[in-house]
Amino acid sequence: MTDDEKYFFDLNGYLVLRKVVDPDVIRCCNEAIDRYDDQIEVHERRFEGESKALTSDVRQRWSDAMVAWQRPYCEPFRQLMVHPRLKPYLRQIIGDYQMATRPRLIVMDKGCAGHYLHGGQLDRQSYSLTYHWKFGQIYNSLTLVEFPLADEGPGDGGLAVVPGGHKANYPIPEALRHYEAFQDEVVEVNVRPGDAVIFAEATIHGTLVWRADHQRRTLLYSYCPRYQARVAAIAAVSHPPYVQDLTPEQRAVLRPPH
Repeated sequence: MTDDEKYFFDLNGYLVLRKVVDPDVIRCCNEAIDRYDDQIEVHERRFEGESKALTSDVRQRWSDAMVAWQRPYCEPFRQLMVHPRLKPYLRQIIGDYQMATRPRLIVMDKGCAGHYLHGGQLDRQSYSLTYHWKFGQIYNSLTLVEFPLADEGPGDGGLAVVPGGHKANYPIPEALRHYEAFQDEVVEVNVRPGDAVIFAEATIHGTLVWRADHQRRTLLYSYCPRYQARVAAIAAVSHPPYVQDLTPEQRAVLRPPH
């Protein structure tokens, strides 16, 4: 991680890395999603909350079972768990890290509802969700890596952030939370398949209504320090498909916190 990248991550709360994932991996992910499309379930939660600007009858579809799909369909999703290009970034931002939750796939069709904006220090009072800088070192807790599997261009919608929102100490204005005002403060993150977006969970972020004709497909991988637990451990006893046939390095990021 270069000094420039440290500066902009600390300043904005996120980084966009270009051409991180090999096109063949992206292709294999999309082929697997096509194969298992009928198992990607509609998520009934109203992620838009009370927002009139982000609501729609078209709902997001989610899956967190990709690394347990039958071979060879699980392979590309497993590879992304410990991507070599991202390891130095995660070590710099988090330290010794583990996966915080299962990898997640989000699918959005045209007109799909978004997700209200959330984050900042008041939204994230749990220490396992906070961001700090001390003595020349970033100390970030929950960190997200998003891998787009389709183009997310200007005006398409999708991931949106408020740069610097990870340092905000006052409540988010409700009109901003609902994307009903202050839109100029919100950055729509434009990416292409193969890119990766790293952002602090504390960064104010959300999802805009998907307006492109093509389907939005994105993967969300979350990481946290080894000594913190966000959810119950992804362990062999409770989730055997997640640990069988994994490489030692993949298995290591699924260990319980310690």
